[in-house]
Amino acid sequence: MRIYTSDNDPLDFCQKCAPTEVEAIKKFGNMGDGPDGRGNCFAYDAEHPPYGDDDYYCNSCGRILEEGD
Repeated sequence: MRIYTSDNDPLDFCQKCAPTEVEAIKKFGNMGDGPDGRGNCFAYDAEHPPYGDDDYYCNSCGRILEEGD
């Protein structure tokens, strides 16, 4: 699962480590205004590249993400 912080930084999580939407908003939703001052860019469960094809890692536990994540 991918979350974009309010300043538009992508964070990827495995199913086990993924925060709930409420937890994610509290932790990542108030980190600034996205690039070029375009406002809060927070996104929960956003589109992401195919996991399993490239080397994407969970931002929490470091596990390589798979297609099911």
